[in-house]
Amino acid sequence: MNKIIKVENLCKSFDGETVLKDVSISYEPGKCNMIIGASGSGKTVLLKNLIGLLEPDSGEIWYGDEPLSGMSYGEKRRLRRRIGVLFQSSALFDFATVIENVMFPMDFFTDWSFQEKRERARFCLERVNVIGSDDKYPNELSGGMQKRVGIARAIAMNPDFLFCDEPNSGLDPYTSILIDGLIQDITREFNITTIVNTHDMNSILGIGDRIAFIHKGSMLWSGTNQTIFDSDCRELMDFVCANTLARNIIEERKAAGKKL
Repeated sequence: MNKIIKVENLCKSFDGETVLKDVSISYEPGKCNMIIGASGSGKTVLLKNLIGLLEPDSGEIWYGDEPLSGMSYGEKRRLRRRIGVLFQSSALFDFATVIENVMFPMDFFTDWSFQEKRERARFCLERVNVIGSDDKYPNELSGGMQKRVGIARAIAMNPDFLFCDEPNSGLDPYTSILIDGLIQDITREFNITTIVNTHDMNSILGIGDRIAFIHKGSMLWSGTNQTIFDSDCRELMDFVCANTLARNIIEERKAAGKKL
């Protein structure tokens, strides 16, 4: 099954203000594909177009060989079954237990028995190292544990595509590294096409297999975490250097006489 997502000449405006300008990029399976940029750059709007929460004014999004705009309601429903989403706030249901939260997409998309859904939910929770919390409620968990449950729910349907919106928002640096590692491991283990919307430079440098930099609605640069410091894109370097860790790396590279 083709798991490549391709974006061609995507444009989106709101009330006459252009938010995305002729964006083109492709996303590959088994990699952490990142959309980066400052707040207001258009990266969240791009993510919402990819998921289908917004419709572009022009351009096209392809899931494999199928254009998103040409899909029927039934085809889009089948596509959504192949998509997992990790929301910025985890978006767990406060009234539901941990295992009920993970079972929710299975309740919606499958006719599995209760036991089948419960077994699948437990497998996903164990995979993200959430043990012994099945009957707890989200407010009984730390922020990092809530994100883990959010990831478990996102992979409950064994998705081909995983979308993560600011997955490290509100987390301490140590927990952020653990969540990054978990997203990367799951992406590679299940060969998922993972797209991460972030402005966290630690995540970008840590797991950015493929990176697209959005600035004022335009994609100005794409590359990897290994080539980001070699870019001659001024706007990208301004964004990168706003982060202390990245600035230190640049200074170290300069001291070593390496090309920026």
